[in-house]
Amino acid sequence: MSESVVSDMNFADASASADVVPAVQLVGLRKQFGEVKAVDGVDLSIADGEFFALLGPSGSGKTTVLRMIAGFELPTAGAVLLHGQNVSSVPAYDRDVNTVFQDYALFPHMTVLQNIEYGLRVKKVAKAERRRRATEMLETVRLGQLGGRRPSQLSGGQRQRIALARALVNRPRVLLLDEPLGALDLKLREEMQVELKTIQHDVGITFIFVTHDQGEALSMSDRIAVFNDGRIEQVGTPQQIYERPSTPFVANFVGTSNVIAAEMTMHGSGSAGTSGGHYTVRPERITINASAIDPVTDVSVTGSVEDIQYLGAESRVRVRLVDGSSVVAGVRSDGLAAIAVGSTAVLSWRRDAALLSDSVFSEVSSAMNPGPPGGREP
Repeated sequence: MSESVVSDMNFADASASADVVPAVQLVGLRKQFGEVKAVDGVDLSIADGEFFALLGPSGSGKTTVLRMIAGFELPTAGAVLLHGQNVSSVPAYDRDVNTVFQDYALFPHMTVLQNIEYGLRVKKVAKAERRRRATEMLETVRLGQLGGRRPSQLSGGQRQRIALARALVNRPRVLLLDEPLGALDLKLREEMQVELKTIQHDVGITFIFVTHDQGEALSMSDRIAVFNDGRIEQVGTPQQIYERPSTPFVANFVGTSNVIAAEMTMHGSGSAGTSGGHYTVRPERITINASAIDPVTDVSVTGSVEDIQYLGAESRVRVRLVDGSSVVAGVRSDGLAAIAVGSTAVLSWRRDAALLSDSVFSEVSSAMNPGPPGGREP
């Protein structure tokens, strides 16, 4: 390593003085591969029992962070703390974490039960005890009747749950999941999202979930860290990330966000807000050709329908404004009859649905410290 990781001594007092010790704490974490900065100064605290997502595009640094938590990569600088202990130089096999990978990595010649028992056998746990724990874990992932099958006889979702059971049977305090649903089809992926969240609630341990899928992160997580170019752009609950993005990158990466100049919102109802600048509005907050527009509470713009994207129950309608910019509105597909490409459309939204991006993006996220897992009783 070109730089020393932070010593144990530097964090012993800080951890002891905290009211609640985080399950995982990253301090000034950096990782360089030659001239490439894969991770560039990450500070993050994850509370015990949280379902926490590391979200970002390919190459953003999220997987490298996960690998440093697991011990598969050593940091160039900074520290990884697990429950208050600096483990930056501790080998992976001595860390109280387990990892579930996208490719499952099940042994094809072993039965399901033998696969789950494998880690306990390596640890020389007595045969009766490891069989009992493996059987209990099979029941936890709702596959108790499949212990005698081989992996080749299971569906993709079943194999993923077996990989999860194999990791959980070792009773780690932190479970790391590296895009575990990426190989599944859409329907199965959605089902497994519900299963994973339920299992995490049942076992009550910390899950750290790496994904590039915004929908997965929003639907499953207590909190999310959005990564970009080796750094964290924002940390917050799914609602905070979606409703109040703190940077332009977050606004555009997490869902779809329209950026509208204030001067383009003059259509009888005045400007989008009380000052100039740019505003962000989510597509689902925009109504097309509303029967009534309140000049006090609503803002409206006029343009020409440029494209209609059918998505099943809902559709996205792209409208070109007079200044050449475009706005995307989300509408129910059963309301498309009155909307056609080339027609004139009036878009409207409530004033309080528009965020002044120049001020929102200058805010510093206050969600960096661990809190109680969202939606769970203390």
